Amino acid sequence: MTMEPTNQNAITLLEKELVAVLKEEYSFYQSLYVLLDKQRDLIRYEKDDKLLDLFAEVERCHLRIRQSEEKIRALQQKHPRLFKLAAVSPDIRKIVNSIVTLVKKSAALVAENEEYMRNRHDRIKVELDELKNSHKIMQYIQTGTPSAQFVDGKR
Repeated sequence: MTMEPTNQNAITLLEKELVAVLKEEYSFYQSLYVLLDKQRDLIRYEKDDKLLDLFAEVERCHLRIRQSEEKIRALQQKHPRLFKLAAVSPDIRKIVNSIVTLVKKSAALVAENEEYMRNRHDRIKVELDELKNSHKIMQYIQTGTPSAQFVDGKR
């Protein structure tokens, strides 16, 4: 079964467009991984002053991920049959597999970051409980009303 030249050209053009889009997406996911790795370091070493900015950046990445999905979906919906044919290309499969690997690594980093934050939250709760207990002990010790203090031996 041979394809018409125009059909082959359409597949080739869509394949090139898909490769370009996927390379851009791969670059984005590399940046996201680096960002999450930086977030892990800030969490691990308690650099809270920079952490809020990084969380905002990660939030912007969520929007960018949705845009990525919409971009690919639009290409797929525009030419569903040609998209299926172009998607089996070795170049496209290679880029897609690379993106999948980066997404898995990023998900592992997110899980690690969440674990750090959970542990930190638990530690802070314990410290706060200890402070509350210390405050109760101090109140218990100070049951009597404060009396006048002697200064220079005078009353």
